[in-house]
Amino acid sequence: MESIYSSSIIFLALILIISTAVAAEGPAVMITNYEVNPEVFMPGDTGTISVTIENMDVGSTKTETTSTTSIISSSSTTTTSTISAEIESIRVISREIEWSDEYYKVGALGPGKSIRISIPIEAKALRDGTYFPEIYIEVDNGKNVRFPIPIKVDSSEVEIFEKDVPSEISISESKDIEISVVNNRPNSVSGVNVRMKHGSGLEFIPDRIFIGNMNPFEKKDVNFTLIPLEPGKKNFIFEVTYRNGDNLHYNQLESSISVKSFQDVRIILVNAPRSVFKGEKARIDFDVANGMTKDVKGVSVIPEDRIRILPSEYFIGDMEAGDVFSASFDIDTTDLDEGIHKVSFKLRFRDEETDRIYEIPGYEVEIGVKGQQKEETNWLFFVLPPALLIPAIVFLWMRIRKRE
Repeated sequence: MESIYSSSIIFLALILIISTAVAAEGPAVMITNYEVNPEVFMPGDTGTISVTIENMDVGSTKTETTSTTSIISSSSTTTTSTISAEIESIRVISREIEWSDEYYKVGALGPGKSIRISIPIEAKALRDGTYFPEIYIEVDNGKNVRFPIPIKVDSSEVEIFEKDVPSEISISESKDIEISVVNNRPNSVSGVNVRMKHGSGLEFIPDRIFIGNMNPFEKKDVNFTLIPLEPGKKNFIFEVTYRNGDNLHYNQLESSISVKSFQDVRIILVNAPRSVFKGEKARIDFDVANGMTKDVKGVSVIPEDRIRILPSEYFIGDMEAGDVFSASFDIDTTDLDEGIHKVSFKLRFRDEETDRIYEIPGYEVEIGVKGQQKEETNWLFFVLPPALLIPAIVFLWMRIRKRE
């Protein structure tokens, strides 16, 4: 009996520490906010999904109780600590949306704490529609999270149209043209810029116009001044560039215009001799008419040939619409060879609106130069005396016959 009692004492003495642990349910992790950029993708666009991940268990704790029992007495100690969410990985799960980054061993997220991460994605060759890639969060000491994010894809573009562009224009004028830019997308775009990409034989002022941001389905009109540089059918291309998120896109407008020589400001020949004797002056008179609907400045008529012509430039000055002025020139034929000479005159003026100077071929005049007049007089010296002498001889002969 004594041995049994001693064994019981030894058994109780060997029981030194009994520990128990009571833990609450694992921390609850949630996605509390997300943002997609761009708001609406175009096929092939890249962008980001940014999510805010928060440990929602503010009061999540872990309690540990340690009990000690001996033959003499027993005691217990309780320890309470917060539980952090141990996030193993964050990634995207989708068959349509491609992604390039995954996050591993993210670390501990304390109760009530949050982190924000951005995952690059690509809407590669997708049709228009809404897709739902899932953000998958793997939590070591809690429940995993699968959160679908709506990704919208729309192939609508920013387009550029002609609003007011003439089909033809005179080589001697400039015109304001109007181009419309339309954002057909359901989201805003940024960095909208319109520029003249190609236009051989044409000049546009300015060569580009920056619009900036455009709201969904917004339309804006921009104005350029068109200046023709040479006649003929001229093709031109306007280009609009814009950004959807960080993705650069562009669209083009191709058109043409016919540049013609209407000669709205023109030279009209009033008088010119068919021929003059060598050494004489040939007087040429012109009218200069402004047939345009606007005023022009600095009008001049200028001979183009390197012969002696006075004045070397006939300056008229400013002309209002419908004005007609005269211009006269004297051609010195002293140094010209005998024969037909073609003398060209050009018209120069400055556009009042653009301050651009135009030079237009005005008129070509033919002047005949004959031999010097004194040579014809010497020839008559030998021809006229016999012609006058014959009647005198006939008259004397008839007088003599009559006396007989």
